[in-house]
Amino acid sequence: MKQISIFITLLLLIGGCASKEPTVITHKVSTSCDYYSLQSAECLDKKRFVDRVEPYEVIFLGDHHHSANAHKVAVELVNELSGRGYRIAFANEWFSPQNNSLLNQYTNGELETNTSKALGWKKRAGYDFNLSEPIYSAVIANHGKLYGINMEKAFKKMISDNNLSAMDDEQRAFYDSLDLNVTAHQQLLSPFFSHCHKTRNGESPKQCKERMYRVQVAWDSMMGQESAKLAENLQESEKLIVFIGAMHLESKLGANLRFARETNKPFITILPIPKDMKLEREIEIDLGSSDMVYLYEEVLEK
Repeated sequence: MKQISIFITLLLLIGGCASKEPTVITHKVSTSCDYYSLQSAECLDKKRFVDRVEPYEVIFLGDHHHSANAHKVAVELVNELSGRGYRIAFANEWFSPQNNSLLNQYTNGELETNTSKALGWKKRAGYDFNLSEPIYSAVIANHGKLYGINMEKAFKKMISDNNLSAMDDEQRAFYDSLDLNVTAHQQLLSPFFSHCHKTRNGESPKQCKERMYRVQVAWDSMMGQESAKLAENLQESEKLIVFIGAMHLESKLGANLRFARETNKPFITILPIPKDMKLEREIEIDLGSSDMVYLYEEVLEK
């Protein structure tokens, strides 16, 4: 009888534990904070922020494409590291490796007066070139170099269409290597892929979501692999800054995860967090979302 009582008690305890919602552990960060380290759980000023970043050869810096204020941090980081004697290799998602010759012309001042047109910016980004131009100018002024790491749109379409016959051997090898089974990454993106915006003829909602996820993984994998190639060729006193959309780096499950599979180069992930200075409150940041964050006052650009 006593054994039965103990068994029932254990079942109740187990049942009680199972019914609880999983706890999300967060850092509570004051809006007065400009930089915050999730590694050491403390606010940092600009000097200490750069001090913490400096030991890393590779810096994954998340971007909110619409925000000039978010981009100021990228400019500051380029200037501060350059001022400490480092040459910056700046990789950006708006360009592919096939565009490196064009970017080299841009760096050398060889493009026509209308730089955004010469770069084909409107088709690449869809955001105001003036939001990103200060970052590129900082890299160029400090004798750094610009690189592309994204895939060409034609190849992205092949992947989306599952058009294997159109791929060359190198493209097919890349396609076959895609790892679509990272459960945590699937869970992270599932809210964004909860429904398909453009179901194709004869395509089920499930197939549409699978297609969207396949393209996302390909996108992250390409940027991770190309960043790894650049990292392996870094010269002494060079730093690689990989500046891409924040969701490609969230929880270290995107391009930075794919990067880590290609190289042992040490890297740090830094994400942007918008803040509203009019609200006297703390911001909650999920544990493990990144190594560090920079907080900026959100002003949406037109």
